[in-house]
Amino acid sequence: MNSDEVEYLALVTALILAQINNLNTELKTKRGGVFEARREMWAETHIIRDFDDVANLTSLLSDLTMNEYQYSDMRLRLANLKRMLGTPYFGRVDFLEAGAAAAENIYIGGQSLFDDKIKDYKIYDWRAPISSMYYDYGVGEAGFAAPDGYVSGAIVLKRQYRIEKGRLIYFFDSDLKIDDEILQWELSKASDAKIKTIINTIQREQNRAIRAEAERTIVFGPAGSGKTSVGLHRLAYLMYNNRKTLTSARTRIFSTNNIFSSYIAHIIPELGEEDVLSVDFKTLLTDYSQDGFSFLGPYELINHLNRADENDIRRKSLAMKYDPAFTAFLMEYIRQYAPAITEDARFNNDIVRERERIADLYTDRTSAGNLASKTARALDFVNRGYEEYFRGNKKRVTEFFNDLYDENFPDGIIYKKFEEQKNITLADLRNRFFPDAKRLYEKIARAYIKENGLDASLGRFTAVSLRRERLFFEDALMLFFIDVFTGRIKKERNIRHILIDEAQDLCAIQHHILLNLFDDCHFTVLADVNQALYPEINICDKQRLIDIYEGGTAVVELTKSYRSTFEINRFAANILNIFDESAYFKRFGGEPEIIAAGALLDYLDDMAKSQIPHVYGIRQEFNSFNRYTRGVLRSRVSGM
Repeated sequence: MNSDEVEYLALVTALILAQINNLNTELKTKRGGVFEARREMWAETHIIRDFDDVANLTSLLSDLTMNEYQYSDMRLRLANLKRMLGTPYFGRVDFLEAGAAAAENIYIGGQSLFDDKIKDYKIYDWRAPISSMYYDYGVGEAGFAAPDGYVSGAIVLKRQYRIEKGRLIYFFDSDLKIDDEILQWELSKASDAKIKTIINTIQREQNRAIRAEAERTIVFGPAGSGKTSVGLHRLAYLMYNNRKTLTSARTRIFSTNNIFSSYIAHIIPELGEEDVLSVDFKTLLTDYSQDGFSFLGPYELINHLNRADENDIRRKSLAMKYDPAFTAFLMEYIRQYAPAITEDARFNNDIVRERERIADLYTDRTSAGNLASKTARALDFVNRGYEEYFRGNKKRVTEFFNDLYDENFPDGIIYKKFEEQKNITLADLRNRFFPDAKRLYEKIARAYIKENGLDASLGRFTAVSLRRERLFFEDALMLFFIDVFTGRIKKERNIRHILIDEAQDLCAIQHHILLNLFDDCHFTVLADVNQALYPEINICDKQRLIDIYEGGTAVVELTKSYRSTFEINRFAANILNIFDESAYFKRFGGEPEIIAAGALLDYLDDMAKSQIPHVYGIRQEFNSFNRYTRGVLRSRVSGM
């Protein structure tokens, strides 16, 4: 074993241990400071006498917030250092910068390790710009995009390590790609129900997706290409490189179901960041909905599609509602929406605001906005008209109410009664300007059906469905989108980046919900359209997904599958006549065994009894195989 490498590992291990000890001491002190700040603030809140007390309390709150942030940051750093002890680094490149006299040894690991005494990095975080060379280049010309500009030069050595529990097992020098031996070893580890980090085996095409700079990045790839891993590592990369604007609290992961959150548990923390909240659409609708309607979940929808034939009215309704043309029609209908204003805003027989001016203000195309902002603008105009009228005609208003009730009301009562009359007019206008989502949805559906010459029964089916005690999931989505698009649900401004996994399993309207609700967000979208099983609701075409995320979108294609053995991939691809040897990683195994469809479930049950520890792996492999061959295998399995 190379003595220099053993010595370097010992050096960084000692440095990590020293920093752990220092942080432990600092944390004890900081913890005491936080408790003292909380105690002092609690005492001050009981004595607020004047403005100075409020200013003092604000200062205490600011100090407490800063102390708690520093304490949290120190705890995260301590956890990362402890995690580094097992495997401080996994790679190295010796980079000779153009014009430099000697090459710099750049060790790459899960986290950075900085030696404060000599002001030098002993290990670079895998997400650092300089570390990108490890994934993108072999020995020879290389470079990286630094904050101050592009740095060019050459890699004179590229080395990979296997370090376990702080002990150097072996290392070897390689050229262009992350060596197959390391990747084979990682893929051969016993599988469980958790996804794993891949920082030491990231492939060049995966690295391109992780480090993409576009505000919207779509990653396409077949089953087993590492899309989900790439997406999670991309989040960690973005948080590392955008510390001031992007944190875990301002990031969300969207999936088709809540099981996904357990599958990816601990990945983001293992990559050195605070965990990111995973959300499914059922939760989204429940948390954000203004109407509080009850609805059936997405699994009920899938079950219905599995049972329904092609003549099923709900299936036909789904195909219509999830069609991009219907979504486009719905949005344009709402943009052009203009209620008929047939009467002036009046008090008694006096005109307060003319109906033409109200209508013109509402439909003013020079003032952009949704129905909520248009309504607010028009109602404010009418409300100000009534206030101006009252100030200019106070005596006339007083006489009207005194005569009407045969009373002599004081000024306060007169104004209150005037307000009541005004509010009746405003409420009527509000209902015209801003109809509830159900009314609007039903009206839009009937208009679309009529314009496109579709079966009128689809309109009747929608009308009946909207009166159900528990809405169908597809109708709940449409109502939610209408509330978002019209402005009844306010935009979410706190979230800055969203990762969408299995994007092909979300319908177009779900993507539009996210784009409109989180319209200030950047997006990372992971998809394999070949795994879309339900054409009525899934996205089966790449271009369709690209069109949804139009504007500033980068598309990255992952072409190689790593999940199954070469033999299984070849067998599945040949069924669909799409086999391409270069698309599959060369991890070899036995040839697949062909079993009669009627006996397949019995075979799996027998295998489960004899190989209990591997049940999950067997079923996972079967499910991947089944999804990969789509309709061909699905039709056979359904006949069992």
